[in-house]
Amino acid sequence: MLGEKVTMGQSLMVTVFSIIIVFLTLLIISYLIKGLQSFSQKDKAEKTINDTKPIKTEEKQEIIKKSNSDDEELVAVIAAAIAANMGVDISDVKIKSIKRVPQNTSVWSKVGREEQIFNRL
Repeated sequence: MLGEKVTMGQSLMVTVFSIIIVFLTLLIISYLIKGLQSFSQKDKAEKTINDTKPIKTEEKQEIIKKSNSDDEELVAVIAAAIAANMGVDISDVKIKSIKRVPQNTSVWSKVGREEQIFNRL
C-alpha cells in the first residue's frame, strides 16, 4: 500500500485513521473512569444515607453562641493539649496569654481543607 513514494491521499488516510484510533481510545478510557466513579460513590451514598441526621437551625445557632462566648473552655483545651504534648500535669501548665497566628493562606484554601476533613467524618 505505502511504497517508496507516499501520496498526499495516503498520508491523509493514515492521519485520519490515527486520529480516529486516538479518540476511540480516549472515549473508552473516559467510560471506564465514569464507571469506576459511579461504583465507588454507590458505596459512599449507602453509608451516608444511614448516618446523616438533619440539624435544626436553632441547634446551629446555639453551637455558634457557645463557641463564641466560652473563652475559658478554649483556654482549658489549649492547656490540656500543651500538657499532653509535654507529658506533664495540667496544673503545672501556666498560660499567660493566647495570641492568634495570622492566617497565611486564603479563605478559599481554608474552606477547602475543612470540607475535606468533614467529608471524611
